[in-house]
Amino acid sequence: MKAVVLAAGKGEGLFPFTQKEQKESITVLGKSVISYVLEGIKKAGIREAVVVVNENGKQVQESVNVDLSLEFVEQKRPGITGAVKDGMEKVGEDFLLAFGDVIADPEFYVSLMNIYAMGARAVFSLVPVYEGLQTYGLAKIVGDRLEVVKEGSTLALAGAYILPYGDFDDLLEYFSRISPMAKYFIWSGNWIDIGFPEDLINAVEMLLKSAKTIVSNNATVSKTALIGKGVIIEDGAVVEDYAVIKGPAYIGRDAYVGSYSLVRDYSSIEEKAVVGAYCEVAHSLIEPYAEIGSKSYVTYSVIGKGARLGASVITSNYPAVIVRGKVNKLGALISSGENISHGSVLPPNFKK
Repeated sequence: MKAVVLAAGKGEGLFPFTQKEQKESITVLGKSVISYVLEGIKKAGIREAVVVVNENGKQVQESVNVDLSLEFVEQKRPGITGAVKDGMEKVGEDFLLAFGDVIADPEFYVSLMNIYAMGARAVFSLVPVYEGLQTYGLAKIVGDRLEVVKEGSTLALAGAYILPYGDFDDLLEYFSRISPMAKYFIWSGNWIDIGFPEDLINAVEMLLKSAKTIVSNNATVSKTALIGKGVIIEDGAVVEDYAVIKGPAYIGRDAYVGSYSLVRDYSSIEEKAVVGAYCEVAHSLIEPYAEIGSKSYVTYSVIGKGARLGASVITSNYPAVIVRGKVNKLGALISSGENISHGSVLPPNFKK
């Protein structure tokens, strides 16, 4: 069996960030979002996948570091139905359909294949959700069968399916048509659909929750620095004098944390990102090559690839915002390559 992975969406919930950076190529704990999907597919035993992309497909392709046979296809037909058809015609048989913006444990995909191996023609993954139901496709269990519905359920379609090859005009209509003969499983492990900035912040927390302290022998950590529990420090990273990394936290390859800085509470400093001296970073995702100027305070924020915050920049995360029916905090969403002037105090929910 082959997989079809969808990575052609515009990522409108992450605008303006995704006007420069394709959502599936965003880095979280050293891996692109789509790499989490592809690693799960590989663990499930699939070795070939068609990845459907848009005009930013090169970003997605360059972000992948998974040993799979991949064919990248630019979407030609409109909408999500068109994307599935563009991928499916390259496969020509029953296939695993995966959305490229879901971060989940690899066992999520293994469960799908295990049920298929028991003789199922189609398999659906479901996940319980209790907020923002209108943002998901939903399914309801009626007796011993599954029904795809628009409301009246708290089970969301979880973004990975095994589908029979066939013709259809609308993907959800096709789901409804085949659901009575489909098997399903309800996933209760790690799972998050990346649709909004807050989802990226929550993904960092989800992935670091069970982290154990691992400090690479090839990292340079000052003897006066303090490293807490649940801290991962990768090869080539530098942590300067009197810096405090209070876990859970991730310091990526060749990243730099300056003297007297504090990185804490589910933060991820990605590859070659720089945090200057006397900074505080909390609950934030700092993308590769981004720079945080000295004496800055960054919390509940996503800072894009190569973005630069000047010295003494402050982000604010109150008042909170409602996302998918849940109260969320967002300090700032700074797009790739953007610059923030020295001494800026950014209002809550700032986006550039």
